[in-house]
Amino acid sequence: MKSPLLFATALLLAGLAHADEPAPNADKRALNLAVQRDGQHNQSAVAAVSLPVGDSAWLQAGVGRSRSRDAASGNSYQPTQLALGGGVAGRRWQASVNASQRRDGSALRQSDVAAALDWKPTGNLGVGLDAARRSGRTRGTLAGTPVEQRVSGHGVGVHGAVALTPRLSVYGATMRNRYTTSTTQTAQGGGLLAGVPLLQNRVSAVNRDEAALDRSHQLGATWRASDRLALNGELQQDRLHDGGSLSSVQLKAAIQAGAGWTLTPGIGHGRGPQGASSNYGLLGASYAW
Repeated sequence: MKSPLLFATALLLAGLAHADEPAPNADKRALNLAVQRDGQHNQSAVAAVSLPVGDSAWLQAGVGRSRSRDAASGNSYQPTQLALGGGVAGRRWQASVNASQRRDGSALRQSDVAAALDWKPTGNLGVGLDAARRSGRTRGTLAGTPVEQRVSGHGVGVHGAVALTPRLSVYGATMRNRYTTSTTQTAQGGGLLAGVPLLQNRVSAVNRDEAALDRSHQLGATWRASDRLALNGELQQDRLHDGGSLSSVQLKAAIQAGAGWTLTPGIGHGRGPQGASSNYGLLGASYAW
């Protein structure tokens, strides 16, 4: 559910670009890479490519892999992610949809569909709507007992960005999800279990996209220090479906490295649902041609 973040990133990259009356999908010919890792050895790596189709549409595809540790059982999970999407854009609007699947053998199976509609009524203001649908299943152990938890639901949200000055812009997003979950004991005759927080045991700021979030809020600002450098600060606050919260603050920079490359290093600090906090680092690279 990264539509607000992708929207803000698109605005940032658009602000760094120099072109006279480009096609609405001109910025969609790009390769994007990103890695994250925190002090608890949770990590993620993703790669995505997007290509324009005609003068207004585009297609995109991505792959990724993450690694996290279950706080209750100590087991490690390494799901692989595949994503496919696309969209269409006009001079002041764009609509997109993205479908993704995560798999880690029998331990995790998760499918997501996210859609976004963006509108830019003026040159310095952008607003949008988000919608998401999720279904998934995770298996693990609690107190030595094998359990399986299923989750399904949908969510809606809004996001927006405004350029306060030629150099300073702010953005924000909020989303509300409605999930239903069921947890079943898979040994000793089965049976439903209540109040089991299986989904949140391995949640961190690095792999928050795998978590079931009842509410999520995001607020950030971007300062364009020069034609080649932009600095960004961002706060995120989430409420997990199983209880507890997840929060993070991060700082990053977008550096034009020449020959179509933009590098995005950053650092952050996150706090998980059990109160444990950890620092994390991130590094992104995008190539436009």
